[in-house]
Amino acid sequence: MKKTFLSLLVALVAVAGQALNRESAQRAIDAFGGDTALAHGSVTVALYDIEADTMVAAFNPDLSCITASTMKTVTSSSALCLMGPNFKFKTPVYLIGEQKGKKFKGSIHVVGAGDPTLGSAYFPENPNFVAEIIAQLKARGIEKFEGEITVDTSLIPWPASHGWWEVGDLGWSYGMGIHGFNFFDNRSYLKFTAKDGEIFNAHFEPAVPGVQIINRFISKESVDNIDLRLEEGTPALVLHGTAANKDYSMRVAIPTPSTLFVDSLQRAMVAEGFKVKIKPGALAKVKNAQKVQILEHQSPKLADIITSLLDRSDNMFTEGLLRAIAVHTGHKGTWEAGVAVVDSLWRSKGIDTRSVFQRDGSGLACANKISGRFFVHMLSYMAKHPIEGVRLSQLMPPVRRRIGKLIPETPLAENMVVKSGSINAVQCFVGYFPAKRPKYAWALLANNWIGTRADLRDKMDVMLISLFGQSEIE
Repeated sequence: MKKTFLSLLVALVAVAGQALNRESAQRAIDAFGGDTALAHGSVTVALYDIEADTMVAAFNPDLSCITASTMKTVTSSSALCLMGPNFKFKTPVYLIGEQKGKKFKGSIHVVGAGDPTLGSAYFPENPNFVAEIIAQLKARGIEKFEGEITVDTSLIPWPASHGWWEVGDLGWSYGMGIHGFNFFDNRSYLKFTAKDGEIFNAHFEPAVPGVQIINRFISKESVDNIDLRLEEGTPALVLHGTAANKDYSMRVAIPTPSTLFVDSLQRAMVAEGFKVKIKPGALAKVKNAQKVQILEHQSPKLADIITSLLDRSDNMFTEGLLRAIAVHTGHKGTWEAGVAVVDSLWRSKGIDTRSVFQRDGSGLACANKISGRFFVHMLSYMAKHPIEGVRLSQLMPPVRRRIGKLIPETPLAENMVVKSGSINAVQCFVGYFPAKRPKYAWALLANNWIGTRADLRDKMDVMLISLFGQSEIE
């Protein structure tokens, strides 16, 4: 079997070494699109010559297919165009009240800017928000604090979850909502011990005060089949299904990242030696209250945020960019406003958006559909129009092992960049070739195939190697 696999690889590379032309490209694409595994599915494929500004080959290029996370390239490209690669989210922190000697009475007040990276584990080199606040308190000689830690989350309207997302996604760590104030990737670890259908010692690490943990296990089977439901209004995380008798540690979405932050800051202040007395309403009793900005936390640059979210396919980061697009252009921080701006942007660039059905920024909504033609036109535009010297292709990850078994054995593994997307019955890839100086943009979206996902991805590998293989293009 391995010998046959390697023989096929050698044959494909030999064919691909020849110059790419319309006839051979169309044959490769037709072979994939006409595969029996896709006989009852939907597929759109497009290959575009960026320099010549023409479609080289295609299969159902105008068919709109479910995008999954390839939608992130649309949101990222739009954010780059509108805000620039050096854009940073800026979160101000204020002291509101009165300082007498070493004691401050009033409020530590944070105004959320929608920054999805605040306290993120994925940017450890960025200044620690909690540590920054504590440093500013110390710089002012404050050792005692009496009052409240408050957070304004109004920039992005409630609810944080998305109406187009599946209910079953919202409690898991990939389905976290986007808020006016986000913290620690809007995630925590839910830990508990399960025994005979009951749970014991259930808690969040780090702590998320005010969020209930509700057990709805319906049986006492010793089988792992746990599911989650998020109740934002309560707020609560509901466990249901069945659980084996053992200890659990599950990374979950949290509905109130601001309370996680408040608790984290309070704990950190105590650990740093501050005497802290949380006293709601203390500010109202301060006669000579003043408001002083003590900090403006800045996020990483937009280009770095996009690089991270495209590599890891981070839904929350991308939803944050969609809301930022809306706010940056003078609209409310809603997904609807963001989508409207995105549509207007690409129409203004002369790109037909009639095949674009966008319902979120990240692609988690199954109602998102886009044609292969739109993708390659957008990708081509981004390649030909660098924003302050930055191209989308520079922010996309190499293919490596993201598709099938064949490409990792060829130079394409490093010489082609890609964004993948996969949800139930959906497998998509969009990308550029070559990686450093893209000549081609391509899109490959498949929905509802017969067979395994691994088999389909191997067939996608075959097609891409047939198109590009060991091309001499540098």
